[in-house]
Amino acid sequence: MKEFIEKGKQFLKTKRFKKVLKKLAFFIIGFFGIILIFFIGLRMYFIQNKDIITTEINRKINETISGHASIEDINYRFLTGFPNFTVVLKKVEIQDSLYAVHKRSVLKAQEIEVRLNVLSLLHKKVKIDKVILINAKIDLFKDKNGISNFNIFKKKDKISRPKTDTETEIDEVNFKNVVFISQNLQRNKLFHFEVASLKSKIDYTDDGFHTDLYLDVFAKNMAFNTIKGSFIKNQRVKGKLVVQYTDKKNKIEVVSKALKIGDDDFDIKASFGLEKVHPMMNLNIKTHILWLNAAHLLDPHLFKILNHFNITKPLDAQCSIIGDMNAEGDPQIIVDAQIKNNTLVFPDGTVTACNFIGRYINNFNKGLGNNDINSAVIIKDFKGNYEGIPVSIPVAAINNLEKPIATGDFHSNFEVNKLGKVIGEDIFKFSGGTANVDFKFNVDIVDLHISKPHFTGKVDIKNANLLYVPKNLTFQTNILLDFTDKAFFLRNIKYQRDKNVVYLDGRIDNFLNLYYNNPEKMIAVLHLKSPFMDVKNFMGILASNEKRGKTNTITNHITIKKRIAFLQKCQVVLNLNLDKMVYSNLTAKNAKIIISANDKRFFIKQGSIESCGGKITFDSELIPQQNKYDVKTKVTISSVDIPQFLSSFNNFGVKSFDPQNINGKLSAKADLSLKITSNGDLINESARGNLKYEIKNGSLINFNPIIKIGKFAFPNRDVKHIVFNDLYGSVTVKGNFLEVDYFKVSSNVLNFDVGGVYSFQKGTKLGVVIPLRNPADDLKIKDLKEKEAKRYKGIVLHLLVVDGKNDEMKIKLGSLPDKKLQ
Repeated sequence: MKEFIEKGKQFLKTKRFKKVLKKLAFFIIGFFGIILIFFIGLRMYFIQNKDIITTEINRKINETISGHASIEDINYRFLTGFPNFTVVLKKVEIQDSLYAVHKRSVLKAQEIEVRLNVLSLLHKKVKIDKVILINAKIDLFKDKNGISNFNIFKKKDKISRPKTDTETEIDEVNFKNVVFISQNLQRNKLFHFEVASLKSKIDYTDDGFHTDLYLDVFAKNMAFNTIKGSFIKNQRVKGKLVVQYTDKKNKIEVVSKALKIGDDDFDIKASFGLEKVHPMMNLNIKTHILWLNAAHLLDPHLFKILNHFNITKPLDAQCSIIGDMNAEGDPQIIVDAQIKNNTLVFPDGTVTACNFIGRYINNFNKGLGNNDINSAVIIKDFKGNYEGIPVSIPVAAINNLEKPIATGDFHSNFEVNKLGKVIGEDIFKFSGGTANVDFKFNVDIVDLHISKPHFTGKVDIKNANLLYVPKNLTFQTNILLDFTDKAFFLRNIKYQRDKNVVYLDGRIDNFLNLYYNNPEKMIAVLHLKSPFMDVKNFMGILASNEKRGKTNTITNHITIKKRIAFLQKCQVVLNLNLDKMVYSNLTAKNAKIIISANDKRFFIKQGSIESCGGKITFDSELIPQQNKYDVKTKVTISSVDIPQFLSSFNNFGVKSFDPQNINGKLSAKADLSLKITSNGDLINESARGNLKYEIKNGSLINFNPIIKIGKFAFPNRDVKHIVFNDLYGSVTVKGNFLEVDYFKVSSNVLNFDVGGVYSFQKGTKLGVVIPLRNPADDLKIKDLKEKEAKRYKGIVLHLLVVDGKNDEMKIKLGSLPDKKLQ
């Protein structure tokens, strides 16, 4: 190797090499001299033949167009495009024949560089090898009346001629800073592109041409319907397009791999028909892209919808756009996407581990047009995890994007305690149990939120514990929610707290229609059964003040409160069937009560209980007033045992005698208004109304007020046990005061008449009329008139019963102004 290098160095020093180098230098100088002379010759040729060249170029242009072309100046560009001859056309403008109507030039260019074949110039003919448009505007326009400026090229002569005699081939076309606009006011279409650069070398075939098109374009508008807006608006498009045209197909076909639009790569396959009447476009696009990136490439009305959602990882998507480029409205658009192990974010939450196949189509029903009304979003094989709850939707569709309706199937099976993450734990708190959900749904979507859902199916909750936090109510239950077209059924609910055990089931007819349209017309019929219920305890739980916890930040919490407000408007009919119930000291069995709740009012109808050896029926109305109730009630008491009855109601606050001092069967009718606390206790001085009573088989045993009178008026009679006949009377209730209507007591020991006012506190003033005649002899008289006539014979004592010390009554002489007691 070293030997070879040494020989090379010696050769470079030889005279022979110097002669070769000298000849090569003369050749190069000569060659460049010839080129210089050649271009000087071309320059001189251009100067001498400028007019001919200009005329020939104008002729070539005007031969092919129907309109007018103007070129302000033509210059020669030295050495550019060697070995071809390059001329520069300055301020070129081409107008069609209807320019006076629409005032839109087809082409305006500051500069067009044209490279002409030298050999053709020597034969005084123009053959264009390359055209470069610089700082130009191509404007294709059609107005609302169908008048356009792009029918500028003349029709070809149908007579076959050699290609060189009839056509001018352009081998290469380049754009630099060219604005391209295609506007169709008649069809509301606008395509506006700013071309930074475009390079296209054309290979002609017997049936068309082929080219690789390199472009760098800024898309200002690509609107198939300007009313809805533009696709890929303000996005940069850069890459290579393989373009092919054939006369036989009469269309341009385009293929691109990894064409960059914005920040993402797209594989594109497209074809564009060149028919004048119905030029068809078929565009197919594939990409791997982020959801929001894809949304930004669509027109605004689609972006407005998609922007409410997000899929956090890139997805595989394919878009097909097919349509008549001259037709009004949108082309057919089909978008297919496949989401795998992704995260879906939507207005009401997030679905993780999300998988589904999605399709958007704006021609769902063939023949009904490409529009929002006929558009649909179709979801298949949707699976994901929503706040820890697995969700499965085999098939779902959203039809009519103007008034969207979502339909499909929904399935889930999960641990009930996971509902806390969905609805919050400041209202309901779940623990234990499982839920199985199977639904078919039909839902209106308003502003991308669920509205007026219509669904059928079941929610089956087993072995669950539900705590209603505001009331501290705990339900240990199985629950079955059954939604049908006719009604909503609620089954198997169990509530248990302390000794209270409640079983509840019910139904709401026409629930799905009324829930949103007329919630106040909904009637929930609930059946409540209980082996034992402490009514006051139960009322206290229901009416207890709601606990104020920390506000849960769950997104749909406000929606849930709205749903609860809806439910508060509905009517509730509660049929109670209680084997045993306790109300304070009152114990009853076989309680059957119908409670109707409407607009926060409670109506008790056909209430019936068995207690104190008799029966009590009642109808009531309860109106909530903050932490109490205004009550209007009608009560019928039938043959109750008086001692038991008085004991059940704490002797109504009377301390002058005990319930055991009166025996007999009481029947009564009362029409009262009163106020009770939320716990069911009577508010003092609140009662108003009338009471009519009847006592049968009555007796007074150690009745202290009579014993006091007996000591005063009948020291020789035994008044500790008095048996009296049937007793009738009426009482007017005014708070703490009872206005006792005049009544007569006829017994085996004494007769007496009573009337006046009795007060549970202060203000008692009862008039008592006592004939001193011993009634024992009168019991044998069967004639009632005769018996009544003898009642008042002899001495008649008039007494007043008034308030004494230590809540005891005081007896004194006197009478009331009532004539019956005088």
